[in-house]
Amino acid sequence: MDILETKGIDSNFYSLCKRLEEFQFSLMPELKDKGYNLTYDLNDINGYLLYINNEPVGCIGLKKCTDDVCEIVRVFICKEHREKGYSKLLFSKIETLARTLGFKTAIMFAWVKAEVAINLYKKLGYIIIEEKVSNYSQLVYFKLSKKL
Repeated sequence: MDILETKGIDSNFYSLCKRLEEFQFSLMPELKDKGYNLTYDLNDINGYLLYINNEPVGCIGLKKCTDDVCEIVRVFICKEHREKGYSKLLFSKIETLARTLGFKTAIMFAWVKAEVAINLYKKLGYIIIEEKVSNYSQLVYFKLSKKL
C-alpha cells in the first residue's frame, strides 16, 4: 500500500472521481438526470491517492475556502477495499496537509443518503453544522466541520 500526494488534475485522481460520481448516481439516480458532475473543478485540489498493488483505489482532496478554512473533497475508496481502515489513513494525511498549509478548520459536504460515509465522518470528529437542500437536485445534504 502507498499513499502519494497528488493534484486534482492527475489522471488517476480524475478516474477515481468518475467512480465516485457513478457510486453517487447509484444512491441517487436523480443526480445523473440533473447533470451532476464531480470532475468539473479539479484544478484547485491538492490531495492524495491510495494505491494497492500499484493500482489507484482511493482518493481524498482539499480546496482552500478562506485563509483559515479548507474543504475536504472527493473522498472515495473502491468498494472492494472499503472497511479496511484506508479512509482513516487518507483523512489523517489530508488533515496533516491542511494543518501544514495553515488551515484551522475543515468543512465538507455529504448527501444525507450517504449514511455510511456520514457515520465515518462523525467518528473522525466531524460534526454536522447545517442541513441544506441542493438548488438543482432538491436533495438534502449536510455541511460538516472539524477544528484542525
